Amino acid sequence: MPLPHPTPVQIAYGSGTVLVTTLVLLLTTGAETIPALVAIAALALVLGISVTMIARARSGPRSQPSAARSEPGPPPAERAAERPAHRPVERSHARV
Repeated sequence: MPLPHPTPVQIAYGSGTVLVTTLVLLLTTGAETIPALVAIAALALVLGISVTMIARARSGPRSQPSAARSEPGPPPAERAAERPAHRPVERSHARV
């Protein structure tokens, strides 16, 4: 079963979380070594993914089909037969 794509709001929440977390941690820790920077980036990424997943869980299920749509209708050929045939409009002032 394929996973649904994240909504723009979920992407915004996750991206904002990554940016803010990275900025705050860099400013508060004063990290200057490469392992510390990698740890901060990894922590911010994990936190951003977590926020996106929480936003998906809170949004609930996607739109579900209504009861009216779940009932099968007549085949397309029968529906076409029920509609009147389209007649072209007759105009006395037709341009050629």
